[in-house]
Amino acid sequence: MNRTIAIIMMLLCTACGTTTARQAGPPSLLLGPDQLKDGRTWTVASTSQGTWHDLDADLVPCGRRDIVPVEAPAQWRSFTATDGATVTQVVVNGVDAMDAFKLFYTECGAVGEVDSMVGPKNVARHDGEVEVAAMSKDRFVVLGGTVSNTQLQLFAETARIHLDGLSS
Repeated sequence: MNRTIAIIMMLLCTACGTTTARQAGPPSLLLGPDQLKDGRTWTVASTSQGTWHDLDADLVPCGRRDIVPVEAPAQWRSFTATDGATVTQVVVNGVDAMDAFKLFYTECGAVGEVDSMVGPKNVARHDGEVEVAAMSKDRFVVLGGTVSNTQLQLFAETARIHLDGLSS
């Protein structure tokens, strides 16, 4: 009888561990609200995924779709803060991030102004909007929003570090 109870207990413990492992899933490429550290309280307004072609026009950096191949997998998330500030993040996976980064610099420079920054990021300004690009391995990231340029640069660096910590 004790042996039967021990076997049942072992099977139950094994089943619990397996269920937990299945629910965890792969880590998100997108930032969470707790990673936007600027003293505000941020919440996720929306999250979606698809291809670069599926992006709404207002999420495409400087309106130039040719920065990334249209079939490239993309994920995007919008955040809002309690004071009304907004930030959007777009992550494109499985591309040559350096090529996408160079095209961001070239294409966005053609419609506005692009500043080269220390490290792997650029700030583009056009039509009163600011976007910051970063790259990590085979991932290209663009953040935009109503926060300051400096804050967007910090968020882009946080996104780059987050992606560097994930396996490809």
